[in-house]
Amino acid sequence: MSLFSYTKVVIRDEIKAIRDQFRESKGLLVAFILCLAAIVVHLDPFPDRHVYIGSSYPNSDWYNFAERASRYLTEKGLDGQVVATDGAVDNVKRLMDPNDPVNAAFSYGIALDDEQRKEVASLGSVSYEPIWIFYNKKKIQSLNDLHTLAGLRVGLGPLQSGSYVISKKLLALYDIKVESNKNFIPDAFLDTEKRFIDGEVDAFITVSSILDPIVQRLMRDPNVGLYDFKNASAFEKKFNSFESVKLPAGSVNIYPQIPANDVNLVATTTSVVVKKNMHPDLQLALLMAMKEMNRNSDHLFFAKRDEFPAYMDPRVPISPVASKFYDYGPPQVMRYLPFWIAGFIDRAWVLLLTLVAIFYPLSKLNLHIRKLRFVVHERPHYEELLEIDSLLSSKKLSDEEKAEVYKRLDSINEHAIKSGVPIGEEPHYFELLNSIYLLRRKTEIN
Repeated sequence: MSLFSYTKVVIRDEIKAIRDQFRESKGLLVAFILCLAAIVVHLDPFPDRHVYIGSSYPNSDWYNFAERASRYLTEKGLDGQVVATDGAVDNVKRLMDPNDPVNAAFSYGIALDDEQRKEVASLGSVSYEPIWIFYNKKKIQSLNDLHTLAGLRVGLGPLQSGSYVISKKLLALYDIKVESNKNFIPDAFLDTEKRFIDGEVDAFITVSSILDPIVQRLMRDPNVGLYDFKNASAFEKKFNSFESVKLPAGSVNIYPQIPANDVNLVATTTSVVVKKNMHPDLQLALLMAMKEMNRNSDHLFFAKRDEFPAYMDPRVPISPVASKFYDYGPPQVMRYLPFWIAGFIDRAWVLLLTLVAIFYPLSKLNLHIRKLRFVVHERPHYEELLEIDSLLSSKKLSDEEKAEVYKRLDSINEHAIKSGVPIGEEPHYFELLNSIYLLRRKTEIN
């Protein structure tokens, strides 16, 4: 017999023994199936494929970011959709609503209150977003002190936007109470931009990336000035959600040079936040989309290459999935398998390793089920042979008693033949036959 043929027979006999074992131990089979089902249910390998990303107004930087992420998710077999919203606070309120389909969104940690931060999880930050304070140079010669804004008409973003909340917190440092000052007018971003261009408001405060269309238009308007945070580093030291960034002269446009001089800015970071119960595989897919989204150098205006995504805003608790992603990187199997299979393997391997660690030592106690079953089935035969041997040793048998012994030995022999012999157990089988033969001889001479 070749090695291949021998291995084939071993596998066949082992499978037969396992099948027979389960047939005889139905309780064990049921328990095994229930455990397997519990593991599958717990790991939930088949997530809902819909990802609804809360952004901001249509064609804004967040909206465009979300569209790029959505395209990436669609390529991976998911259904990514972008939802236009009023901004950072509105996004989180949607995430907190169990009936709202939005399950991922952009936001700022500094724009949220404690309750809102506890209800969502952060996948990390994707970009620096400065506080842009634009002013009408026809009405204001120069803006050197933010306290001056208290006497001007200032346009802000919507009440549910991060721009409004951050502006309110910033101006509170200068003893300006936005809510009680009628000069500060919250409105939709595009409407506020129009008011500013039309001269209805003197200044416009917004928080967004440099790629935002409103920022790009206002930066190129010769009648619009940009406030220079000369003490930007002080904000960075005082608030862990703020970063000091610099807009170099000519970095927006080389000729004509925009801006004309270096401008210091205070920025926060945009975080991607998700519902806490969002499936881990969907979170992993979003993290991969965030990584892909930041490969383009246009998105890295204030950042270093490979700086994002990163967990930079500690105000929003990090998701366990994101924490593992930043510590160990994406699962290597994602290079070769669909995201949901890769995610399932990534979550299941620890459990499988634990099961192996438990059952492998136990398996060493009984590695060959076929051998165990053969020994178990042989045991009654040997018990009967021992009983016959004891009978032969105790007295002289009559012819009728000898005939009964021969009948019992024939029955044992026949039963042993019909039971089958698994590979590797042939010597034990012939030991049994030899024992039967010896008892026949002993009966003859009794």
